[in-house]
Amino acid sequence: MDAKVEKMDSKTRGLVLVAGVASYLDSSLLVSLGIALPIWVNTLSLSAIMTGFLSTLLTLMVALGSVVGGWLSDRFGRVRVFNLDILFVAVGAIIIAFATNIGLLLIGIVLAGLASGADLPTSLAVISERTSSKMYGRAITITQIFWTIGILMSQFIGFLTAGMTVGSVQSIFGIIAVVAFINWCIRVFSKKFRENEEELEKQAKKNMEVSGNEMEKIGVLDILKKKQYLVALIMLTLFYLFWNLPANTWGSFVNYFLETVSGKSQAYATLVALVANIFNLLSNIIYVKLSDTKYRYPVMYLAIVIGTLAFFCAGTWSSIWWVFTIAYVIYSATNTLCGEPIYKIWTQTFYPVEVRASITGVSYGFVRFITAIFSLFTPLLMHWSVSNFLWIIFGCSLSSGVLAILIVRMLHNRGLE
Repeated sequence: MDAKVEKMDSKTRGLVLVAGVASYLDSSLLVSLGIALPIWVNTLSLSAIMTGFLSTLLTLMVALGSVVGGWLSDRFGRVRVFNLDILFVAVGAIIIAFATNIGLLLIGIVLAGLASGADLPTSLAVISERTSSKMYGRAITITQIFWTIGILMSQFIGFLTAGMTVGSVQSIFGIIAVVAFINWCIRVFSKKFRENEEELEKQAKKNMEVSGNEMEKIGVLDILKKKQYLVALIMLTLFYLFWNLPANTWGSFVNYFLETVSGKSQAYATLVALVANIFNLLSNIIYVKLSDTKYRYPVMYLAIVIGTLAFFCAGTWSSIWWVFTIAYVIYSATNTLCGEPIYKIWTQTFYPVEVRASITGVSYGFVRFITAIFSLFTPLLMHWSVSNFLWIIFGCSLSSGVLAILIVRMLHNRGLE
């Protein structure tokens, strides 16, 4: 990496923006479901068990979709599978928006969850296959910006339509369906976009031939037989798991934690979540400028220290709620700099291009599955002991930081950085 980076042309930007919608849809679905659950409790008479089941079901479907979709895209073509994924997200979102009974709601959640999970590893592979490795950081960080925008948009629309009950659900998921459908139309019917995409693919293959780096012919099962790939898979998966457990917990339960456990008002909890997400978005935007430079890892190390210390303080003074509030905002402002974007960059760096979607899907799906199981017990852990729960979060942050340092050393040793 160098301080001066390769300029991203308009064709690459167009590809990244269209592919980045996959991240927007993924986060929007997860957050929108959380907003809709209290409404469905009243309109569909959901029990407490069914309410928890719907949330867990979506996460599990995203996990399963990641594994299956990644394999399908490597097997039958990334562009073809990605286009179908986007279309089915639109169909699933429409079904959820206008579901009048539990049966339809379940069908919509399963369909949208599977498609959303499948399009994420596929979109990353589409980007990395058609862009220079010197642009991975910026390209993937831009998709992370879409992820954060998806969260903010869902929260904002939910806030604007709060008094509409069923209309609120239809608005939130209807917009998701419209965004997915427009994205699908661009990918399928825009001749200019397809030509640009094909040209980028040809250029990438040409650059590979010129540099003498031929595609390594390797299957998914071969990954498990070669130590260099197996070790990378295990390390990256564990890193992402320990990073994702706190990230998913606060993304899904920060309002619950502040309102139910700490007794704060809904206005206070909503304001804290909004401020934290705004800081998260700002750090994403800043990281676009740094992710492909020599500052990538110094910034990552600093973010690890700050984020870990934030929850060390939260655990130490667990009875003082303003300490947690400050710690959470600081964590939100730094976790992007040492988490998901760097994980996605590494997944496109360690593995051969032919199996990137499959292996990333396995890793991403496994983490999502464990996260879904952890989510089932999260409210119990919060009520069991606030202090102990915050120390668990601290332990996860510390573990992900240690693994990140080890992964960077592994990259240097293999000459990949």
